Amino acid sequence: MQPGLWGWGAQGHSRRGVQRMARLCLALPLLLGACQAGPQAALDAAQPRTAPVRTLSNFNEALRCMDDMFAANGKRDIFITTAGIPDATGLIAAGTKEMFISAVSHMSARSNAFRFVDFDPTQIDVHELHKLLGLSPDFVAPSYYVRGAITQLDSGVLASSVGGSVSMPGFDIAASADRIISIVSVDLNVGKLVTRQILPGISANNTIAVVQVGKGVDTGGLIGKAGLTFSVSLDRSEGYAQAVRNLIDLSTIEVLGKLARVPYWECLHIDATNPAFRTEARQWFDLMGSGERERFVRTGLARAGYLAGDGADLAAAIGHYQADSDLIPTGRIDFDLYYRLLASDKRPSGAPAAVPSAAAPPAPDPAMPAQSPAPPSPALPPRVGLDSGRGPQPAYRVGESITLRVQPDADAYVYCYYQDASGTVARIFPNRFQPDAFIPANQAVSVPPAGQSGFRIRFDHAGSRETILCLAAGHEVGLRLPDALKRQDLEPLPVQALDQVTAGFRAIPGAAVAETRLPIEVTR
Repeated sequence: MQPGLWGWGAQGHSRRGVQRMARLCLALPLLLGACQAGPQAALDAAQPRTAPVRTLSNFNEALRCMDDMFAANGKRDIFITTAGIPDATGLIAAGTKEMFISAVSHMSARSNAFRFVDFDPTQIDVHELHKLLGLSPDFVAPSYYVRGAITQLDSGVLASSVGGSVSMPGFDIAASADRIISIVSVDLNVGKLVTRQILPGISANNTIAVVQVGKGVDTGGLIGKAGLTFSVSLDRSEGYAQAVRNLIDLSTIEVLGKLARVPYWECLHIDATNPAFRTEARQWFDLMGSGERERFVRTGLARAGYLAGDGADLAAAIGHYQADSDLIPTGRIDFDLYYRLLASDKRPSGAPAAVPSAAAPPAPDPAMPAQSPAPPSPALPPRVGLDSGRGPQPAYRVGESITLRVQPDADAYVYCYYQDASGTVARIFPNRFQPDAFIPANQAVSVPPAGQSGFRIRFDHAGSRETILCLAAGHEVGLRLPDALKRQDLEPLPVQALDQVTAGFRAIPGAAVAETRLPIEVTR
């Protein structure tokens, strides 16, 4: 019968379907097991495939250049600190303070130009640090502090996208590309710790563009009733943290270069004719007194080989340098001369290796820096007077402190050292609170500085004799001292007596140095 045939046929098809379903159910656990990751695969996945590498920013070479520039200009022992460089936008998580410390460390590795004084901002801020000045003999208070923040983050300030698709029966394809640009800015300023005043003009404001690019292709097709899709996506995203590191490095170079008054733009490979930097250098020049300008020009001309000692004709040396540098040879100190000397510590083309003279100066010591040629000594070096207010052989009781008045009879570079009862010798001038060794003629300078509690010279051992030694020269000689005497101020030097200090100064070729000693008796 026809119905019976249909019934038997449907039952046969059902039996075969059940058999296929049973085989599928038996195979499904095997398939799922094959898709699972085994223990060894999990172990392999946990292992990093990329080896750790050093973090290098785009300004590592510039930081090394700044280190060399600080060393060439004699910049050292400038103590700074910061309470941190927070993210004022609240959108970027980056260790900006550590980035700043790393930048300072890189640009002071050889020169020791800047020393960072660290403290925990969660326990003490700059106001509390200000209260600690002079209270602890082991605490070195910074002269300046740096404050700043990530001040701007504009996400998606510029966005562009392109896309398209083609659709056909049973098949479609689509492609798209997008580009998003965001802006990040960092501002840094420098303040003087003693006065808590922000120094005008000593600031950095820099901005970087962060680019995010994405490309994608999507295809789709239908096979029967089963859908099959796959996609390819190519994304390139510049991270905010790396952008912030570059900004911190750049801003640190700029703000500390301004603080030290060195041509930092050279390390950034910016043309010296850039009007912005000429304007900045013009401000430095206008703020300098006539004596400071002359000292700068003398040092620059001596370094370039145009000036031989303080007794040489400065106007003639200026005119010679101006002629070789394609400047108008007026023989006078002006901004163009200052900017040319500031922009480069190298001799212009055609410059002589040294100024001709009747007698050749002694050969320079190979251990001395090459950028400081030894000029011949003047006929008479400046002399320096020391006055403690208690006569030529002062006496002090245990626990008392001394304030010394140092006064040269002519423009001089003065270096003072103190030997205590145990024989320890330390440099007390110039120091971190008085970093300039130059003292104008007949001008008295107090050591330690009056009105500050940076350090004190206090006497502790009764019955001892202690001594202060000051040496004066007509030109800068501190950069050409032996390494043993180039230690940090107010710290013991590796010498046994003040005579070794004097010998180190007198060993500098062409240096004429006058010394003055003040013996001190300590009583009960």
